[in-house]
Amino acid sequence: MKKFLSLVLALVMTMSLVTVSAGAKDFTDDSEITYKEAVDVISALGVVDGYSGGDFRPDDVLTRGAAAKIICNLILGPTTASALSAGTAPFKDVPVTNTFAGYITYCSQQGIISGYADGTFRPTGTLSGNAFMKMLLGALGYDSSIEGYTGANWQVSVIKQASGIGLDDGNDEFVGSQAVTRQEAALYAFNMLQATMVEYDKKDTIVVGDITINTTSTRKDVENNTNTDGNIDGERNGDGLMQFGEKYFKDLEKEDATDIFGHPSSKWVYDGDDVGTYANEADATYVVEDDDMDVGQVVTSSSYMNYSSSEAKDAKYFLNGDDNEVKSSELVAVGDIVEAYENDNGDVETVVVSRYTVAKIDKVDTDVSTAESRNGASEVLTLTDLDGDNSNDYYDKYDDAEKTLRGYASSYDEGSVLAVAFRDGKFGDEVLASYEAEAVTGEVTAFREDETVTMDGTKYEFARNENGTAGFVDGTTSNFDFDKEYTIYLTADGYVIGVEGAAGADLSDVYYVAGVYGEESRYNNEQLTWYAQAVSLEDGSVSDIKLDKDNAGALEGFKDKGNKGDYAEVRGLYTFDDDVAEVWGKNTDNGLVADNYRIYGFNPGATSVNDRLHTALSSDGLAMDDSRFSTTGAVEKTFYVDENTQYLGVDATKATADDIDTVYSVGGMKGSNAGNVIVIVDEDESRDALYVILVNADASVGSADILYAAGSSTDKVGTDKYVREFWSMDDNTSEDITIDEKLSANGFYEVDSIDEDGVYTLKDYDKTASSIDEDSDGIAVEDLALENTDQIYRNALSGSIDGVKFDDVSIANATIIDGRSRADRNDSVYDREINSISRLEAALDAVRDEDLKDQGTVEIDLYVKDGEITFICVTDVGGVAKDDGEQGSSELDLTGVENFVCNSNIVTVDLVGTGKIPANYPVTVTLMKANSTEGDAEVGSKEHVNETAYEVNDWNNLGQIAIQESGNYYVIITIENEDGRVVDEFTSSTLPSRKANSFFQVTCCARKPPLVRAGAFPVSITSRPVVLNIVLQPRVLARGLEKGLSRS
Repeated sequence: MKKFLSLVLALVMTMSLVTVSAGAKDFTDDSEITYKEAVDVISALGVVDGYSGGDFRPDDVLTRGAAAKIICNLILGPTTASALSAGTAPFKDVPVTNTFAGYITYCSQQGIISGYADGTFRPTGTLSGNAFMKMLLGALGYDSSIEGYTGANWQVSVIKQASGIGLDDGNDEFVGSQAVTRQEAALYAFNMLQATMVEYDKKDTIVVGDITINTTSTRKDVENNTNTDGNIDGERNGDGLMQFGEKYFKDLEKEDATDIFGHPSSKWVYDGDDVGTYANEADATYVVEDDDMDVGQVVTSSSYMNYSSSEAKDAKYFLNGDDNEVKSSELVAVGDIVEAYENDNGDVETVVVSRYTVAKIDKVDTDVSTAESRNGASEVLTLTDLDGDNSNDYYDKYDDAEKTLRGYASSYDEGSVLAVAFRDGKFGDEVLASYEAEAVTGEVTAFREDETVTMDGTKYEFARNENGTAGFVDGTTSNFDFDKEYTIYLTADGYVIGVEGAAGADLSDVYYVAGVYGEESRYNNEQLTWYAQAVSLEDGSVSDIKLDKDNAGALEGFKDKGNKGDYAEVRGLYTFDDDVAEVWGKNTDNGLVADNYRIYGFNPGATSVNDRLHTALSSDGLAMDDSRFSTTGAVEKTFYVDENTQYLGVDATKATADDIDTVYSVGGMKGSNAGNVIVIVDEDESRDALYVILVNADASVGSADILYAAGSSTDKVGTDKYVREFWSMDDNTSEDITIDEKLSANGFYEVDSIDEDGVYTLKDYDKTASSIDEDSDGIAVEDLALENTDQIYRNALSGSIDGVKFDDVSIANATIIDGRSRADRNDSVYDREINSISRLEAALDAVRDEDLKDQGTVEIDLYVKDGEITFICVTDVGGVAKDDGEQGSSELDLTGVENFVCNSNIVTVDLVGTGKIPANYPVTVTLMKANSTEGDAEVGSKEHVNETAYEVNDWNNLGQIAIQESGNYYVIITIENEDGRVVDEFTSSTLPSRKANSFFQVTCCARKPPLVRAGAFPVSITSRPVVLNIVLQPRVLARGLEKGLSRS
């Protein structure tokens, strides 16, 4: 009996409760896998494997050919299945050389899969959840003709049966019409391993005249009288039934076990090797909300799990895997997860308490020893408290699992803040689980000491027990400053386990002063006016602040009166009270501090100006996406930075009153160890950099300086200014920018300067490369000529293209724009706007169409950032159409439907458009029933593929779709190319309510015989024998034969 359920554990935490053993394959994208147990087991069996690069690609869509391979691997085993071959082509689009030909042939012969009416299989097409479930049911022994897996409503029958036997268990968001992903396929195949096989008592075929009747009796479960009984079902003595895994994977066993937390678990073993141990679902789960409870009260209180004292009296208790001296009286903390497991009698047998605390990754070291490498390690990760105190080292992976950082993900980087479950206390020898903690930054508007903190109107609870937050929360839990921002770190259930100080610095009154100079009076060259050359820390703007002529305060000593106001370097931080300067910061026992900030790298008391800035970046410098950096010189320290850190770059190497360059940014900046650095931190958080000032250190903000000139025109504004649309390579957003010269073409430019009126001066950006891979950054390529869709593989550019070598460089997240003018598009063989990968591929298909007079290329400009192509502009689409009026596929344009009306019981629809539908392009007309409350539903569809091209408007009768009930209907017309990509689509308006039991007649190419009504069934009248699959009990069949059966 399932007890009270307070909160469902977050998925990210469930994913961490896995003990993976040597038998499980270690994929590079493990962190992206939701159905971990299923993928581990199925991949260990070799049914669904990873890729050569070590990744699994869990969210890639499964193709029909790959689905056939999975079925064969399940039934025959990977070794036998790999030897399958096809003597002849099983379908006209599956030659014997096709990778999946053998698998498709076998599944087709076994009646597990089928092709389309046009004789194709479409092996590269996607597979819906319903279709994959139908395949799995066929492999389990379910007969499609008997179970109703054919006809207009086959999906309903399939999903009812599949759900009934648990094939979709684990995916609460299953949608049968959606394409199946690789990890979903693994989940459904994993559930199939544990499903019971079926058979039929009897199956006869009787022919009466021209009618063939298949008769069956009842379906039954397959019995298992072999020694595999009990391997999969979990019963100690077996259940006497044959699970799929027990028949086809006799070396696979599922055992009862206990995981590292203490959860009752399932342990999978294959051929003697452990695959992994996976926690079972608890019978009751509660996330603690009160700070004055012990675990026994959680289990037995009527407000929580509501077990009786007698039901819980023999329970065994675990706290983060430790059961030593853990009793029912153990105090629990707010945010702890308590899970109860029952035995077969409904009594509580095991109670597991999971507790997470915060830790920061201080360092990731890839320089592992030979011994560590032999044990599987490639990284050593140092975990610390938020303030840098206390630490321990763990490995990304290790043969001795106790030394690993369990939950490790490739996204873990220096500065990442984690929620970690430790055994034996914080930074104990073993990490049981970890995940990235959620970070929330904002201003504190209220707090209750050691209980709650309210940020920007949202209240958050601290992890704590009746003794307070000590040991549960890292950082301050009281005395918050309402004028400052803080960052709090939350568990997956939303409880605070860490607090860091101000996320950003308010330094609006502080300036970096590069130097002081004097200017002669227009009327008296002996009289000087003094200025401080100052850079605002608020926004990086440069200003000349006029100083008091007699007493400039802290800057008075820098006035060079002897040389009539010559420029004098200052190199320091100052504030100003009108025209009097004051040094920002005072020396204390804790270093240089000011306004609750601590300042590193600036020594205002140095006797030499050159010694005032005494710290530099380490030899590694600073990169845009760094989460930490180190300094050398007077201050040797490591600092953390994040998206809130402010940066100021100052280039004053020429040291004159008129020549100083600055750059300001938030969230990232590049810099070298050539100059100096000043780091400003919160006084209480000495390692989290709030503000970084780079002086003469080659500061830049990377892609933010790079612009792409888009559009087809430059508008003149005034006498010497122009406005044009530009795209920023930093965030891929566009805006109109005023520039000081006219540009005649698209291309990449670098910002040289911006004047006080916001007018940009640009220079050509020519950082290019002949080879681009995952390490490439800031690379621009112009006029790259793409020739065919083979150069785009799995949403990446691959191979040598127009003299540039691409090593599978991803375009999956690229912003794609069409830079052609309207006139160019109208004259092109592909005139649709190219703004997606599918449109780019369609344009490539168009320019290589065999019907063209001259084939062409698609020319693009692109930008590479952090190893990925992030921006693409299409500049030209080549190819010349024939002059004889023939139309290629690129001129196809489906614009609508007409005559969508009901005449008696026949609903008709005609297509409207221009151009030809190419040969072998499938056209699908789908009838949809509109429903505003439950969602629209597919009624049925008709598809046609013609062997020759035909005009859009040249359509004839295809067939009918029965309308079973009244309602509002509409149609979706889809035209695909031979590879299954949609090249055109149209959705009609909704048709008013229709009478039930009418037919929907689709007009399309190729005639078929008319349909008439025969009883309750539409039957096609032909001269050939009719085959009806009817499920009849023997007595019913006998009576039918006695009375005689006729074709009518």
